[in-house]
Amino acid sequence: MDILQELTNKKDQLSQKIKQALREKALLRAKARLAENRVDINELSEEELEIIVKDEEDKLIDELKSKSILGLAALLGISLF
Repeated sequence: MDILQELTNKKDQLSQKIKQALREKALLRAKARLAENRVDINELSEEELEIIVKDEEDKLIDELKSKSILGLAALLGISLF
């Protein structure tokens, strides 16, 4: 049972690291988006910033899913176009 618990812990740790990396990347994208629109990050409330970061996080996840599907299709030799 100890091995199963260790594997579960490792999976949880890896999942947390991935979520943290996605969050950091989304925050960088949100800052870039705000800079493009000439919006000062300090003018936004915490809730507004959270909404923008969450939107960027969702976009990142969608992009990763699309790339994963295309990569898998390429690996299997399936043409989508």
